[in-house]
Amino acid sequence: MQAEVYVYVLDVFHPTDLRRDEVKKAFDEDRLKPFKYVREIVEDHGIRSIRNVEFYNAIFEGEEFLLEYMVDFANGRIAVKVIGSDDPRKMLREYYSYLRLMNSKI
Repeated sequence: MQAEVYVYVLDVFHPTDLRRDEVKKAFDEDRLKPFKYVREIVEDHGIRSIRNVEFYNAIFEGEEFLLEYMVDFANGRIAVKVIGSDDPRKMLREYYSYLRLMNSKI
């Protein structure tokens, strides 16, 4: 069975056992809550001694979404994305297109 939600960290997509609806509900309650769900996965991939997490941006397209967090940790700062999609690579491309469009309007 294909994962519904992925964590994108260090340029790698990591499947999770989370469901899209539970992540979206968590996001509606608290924008940082979805990161709490995936924090262990992030730490397991070498992002240790997390000092601060900030919600950065998000896009929603129907049932699919991408949430981006900026994470301060022992070695600096890194972007972590939580992606709810059947095709996380496509959703990531769409997110970068969205950011380019927003930045071109500035």
